[in-house]
Amino acid sequence: MNLITDDLQATLRNGQTLCLRDALGLEIRVTEGSLWLTQERDAQDHVIGTGGSFRIIRRGAVVLTALRGARMNFVPRRAPARSLQLAAAY
Repeated sequence: MNLITDDLQATLRNGQTLCLRDALGLEIRVTEGSLWLTQERDAQDHVIGTGGSFRIIRRGAVVLTALRGARMNFVPRRAPARSLQLAAAY
């Protein structure tokens, strides 16, 4: 998944499904309702309610299903800041 914006949102009605691919590192933040999340190669499903979040840590497909109408924000993982080591010149 290639995200160009930091402000990506989605709304799903009851029972609606969204499939994400290549979303490793993406964080899903539920702002309203609840989601049932199934991640490829993960034996455990996850339910995320209002105010909850989930970071995708496995490669493969992720299926989101709204248990109640759900609104969510998608937050891409930020690259870690590079640490700079400065040497003082005397």
